[in-house]
Amino acid sequence: MKNIKIKQKSWIWYLTIFASPNMTTTIYPYIYVSKNFYNRSKASQDSTIKHEMVHIKQQQDNGLLKFLFLYCFCLIILFNPWRYKWEFEAYKTQGYSEQEIKAKLKKWYYGWLFL
Repeated sequence: MKNIKIKQKSWIWYLTIFASPNMTTTIYPYIYVSKNFYNRSKASQDSTIKHEMVHIKQQQDNGLLKFLFLYCFCLIILFNPWRYKWEFEAYKTQGYSEQEIKAKLKKWYYGWLFL
């Protein structure tokens, strides 16, 4: 995809609720990476970018505002079917098995306490 830019997160990300400065975040056309991103292995960096490129496509297909609203509209105790579907798709491109993906998506930071 053309015009995609990778930027390191600045201090301003510490003020956000939904986007931890330690996680990679995608808001078309930018992929914002954490400070430690460049300390990771090349394979890990490539895998993360591949994952985030899926989110770029999802944002283009759904429209950025609709995507962000549906992706972020989840409380920790609720199941968010859109976010689950989109994350499942992104992890699948990284080569994770269905079982591994389901295990990842059960973690508290995905908001699936009742999954």
